Amino acid sequence: MIENKTGPVFDRKYVMEITDGDTEFLKELIEMFNGDYPEKLDGISNAIKDKDFNALNEIAHSLKGSSGNLGLTRVYELALKLEKMGKAKDIENAGNVLDELKEELERFSKFISKPGWEEK
Repeated sequence: MIENKTGPVFDRKYVMEITDGDTEFLKELIEMFNGDYPEKLDGISNAIKDKDFNALNEIAHSLKGSSGNLGLTRVYELALKLEKMGKAKDIENAGNVLDELKEELERFSKFISKPGWEEK
């Protein structure tokens, strides 16, 4: 697990279990995730701005699932928090959670941009 001040960024052991140790498959999953999550962040941002609780719930739920599949523990936790805010129709601090989520995804992007990340 790669640790940071807010908890694990990437649970490599978990991901290697679900991909049967296939790093090429893992890279494909990450490529799909990286192609998808910016649109989800935009959707979450718009949902917060528009106070669209259903959209916030649905988009955060989707991001939660895809990040969970990749062992992105903190991204999963933050997406879950946003999902719950959407369900509860309480988005008072949603902008702050979204900022944390963006920071966490940036940490992950930096991590996977380093050569040999799949071995760590």
